[in-house]
Amino acid sequence: MRTRRALSRRQFLELSTVAAAGAATASLATRRSAIAAPLSAQSATPAATDAQAGGTLNYAEAGDFEDFNPWGFSAVNQGAYNQVFSRLLWKDADGETHPDIAESWQLSDDNLSLTLTLRQDAKWHDGKAVTAEDFVAMFGYLTDEALQEYEGVSKIQGLFEPVTDVVAVDEYTLEVRLATPVPYVTDILDYWFAIRIEDKADPQFVQSLPVGTGPFTLAEWEPTQFARMPRFPDFYQQGLPHLDEIMFRRLDRAETLVPNLESGTISGVLLTAPGDVEPLQENDDYTVEIVNASGSIFNIIVNVNKPPFDQKEVRQALSYSLNREAMAETAFFGVSTPITTPFFTPSSLAYREDLVLAHPFDLDMAASLLEGAGVSDLEMTINVTPVWAQMKLFCLIWQADLQKIGVTLTVNEVEAAQFYDIGGAGDLLGNDVHPWLVGRTTRDPAIFFATQSIYRGGADNRFGYVNEELETLVAQGAAEVDEAARREIYQRLNELVVDASHIIQVATDPRIWVFSNTVSGMYFDLGGNLRADMITVAQS
Repeated sequence: MRTRRALSRRQFLELSTVAAAGAATASLATRRSAIAAPLSAQSATPAATDAQAGGTLNYAEAGDFEDFNPWGFSAVNQGAYNQVFSRLLWKDADGETHPDIAESWQLSDDNLSLTLTLRQDAKWHDGKAVTAEDFVAMFGYLTDEALQEYEGVSKIQGLFEPVTDVVAVDEYTLEVRLATPVPYVTDILDYWFAIRIEDKADPQFVQSLPVGTGPFTLAEWEPTQFARMPRFPDFYQQGLPHLDEIMFRRLDRAETLVPNLESGTISGVLLTAPGDVEPLQENDDYTVEIVNASGSIFNIIVNVNKPPFDQKEVRQALSYSLNREAMAETAFFGVSTPITTPFFTPSSLAYREDLVLAHPFDLDMAASLLEGAGVSDLEMTINVTPVWAQMKLFCLIWQADLQKIGVTLTVNEVEAAQFYDIGGAGDLLGNDVHPWLVGRTTRDPAIFFATQSIYRGGADNRFGYVNEELETLVAQGAAEVDEAARREIYQRLNELVVDASHIIQVATDPRIWVFSNTVSGMYFDLGGNLRADMITVAQS
């Protein structure tokens, strides 16, 4: 999803699938103390296997490395981050929180600070101990003038707005201080990979290889070819990683991923073409992992200030006219889930089952809503980009259905640059509707609304949608520490978003991995990214 165009931090946070990036889970704010269980006891990781440890995982993705710094949340580099770097804590694909460099943490009685006890056996890849002062130094990057041009720092700045200070209480005790109670503080820390920027002219770590703390080191990088990541022998988790190394190969064309997998040249890939999934699922030689945890979704932006789209009934008519289930089966090749709400997973505080498909395909309802709004012979234009073939496919299905109720939809294909220009303009450059993607829908709703401003109802929404109740509830949800009260707030927000239909949801955009059946032990974080420390490869 990354382009060569320079996007604003706000636009990046909307488009990123990290991302950025967790499911709304039980908040530490409602649990004064959270002493984390050992990682091996957590359900997020697969059970230990009898497969022989050692060996090399030959893994491939399309594209090339351009930013090894995990703060950059570069979509094409996400596959390397969990392997080379660690966090204080991390969230799994179900939104559960797990220890990493921090082995335990405790929220203060006033909810204004979080104290974390660090492991005393965690090391940087150069052998230095990881201490609380390292995180104080990292927090200092956010105000370091030499780093303000680096987009990765600005992204962390945005997430860390509620954090006033980070203090080393002693060598292995860290205190994160907050301006106000932040019930989603663990979601913020889930983004905070441990890094050392030793050359401030090279924050992307492309001139000199990074020093991380993760299960693998980055020992060699050949642009457009590969990154070699051998196991870190002093990794704090005893017995991990299982692999001797990962050869992270780069292919310049996505269509060559499957042929290389089938030839045995590589044994794992991140797919970009949903159409490749079904034949691989039918082949017993492969394991296909479809992961919605990243929270990325396809949606449609409506030009709410252009008549007749300023009428809610017209926007709702458009939502009812989407045959999402047919689109999921055909345009998305059966790998996506049709949705009316961004909060489609039960792990979200905002989840309501009745809203997942609140607007089922109903052309009679759509026609009735248009008639009630006094709209007839409606003509619309939508622009798609070949970057996501699914967009054109679902828009063509929509075009055919709209024609049945007298609505004309013109579907234009434009280059990526023009596509982003339209989506980035407050008036959509005069267009009526525009397909888009956002991420972080599985994160705490406070993270979602803070980063996906197009869903807001105030000044932050560049498209000019106004909804005072929505804005009031966003502020209340971010500050409320009682989980039951937060759930009530966010379920109401969910209802408001679906009802307003200023952004119309279409389907999920899962990340899709395929591995040879010789590979086992893969699992994923809440960004939908691979964790490879427990992977084993059967030896022939």
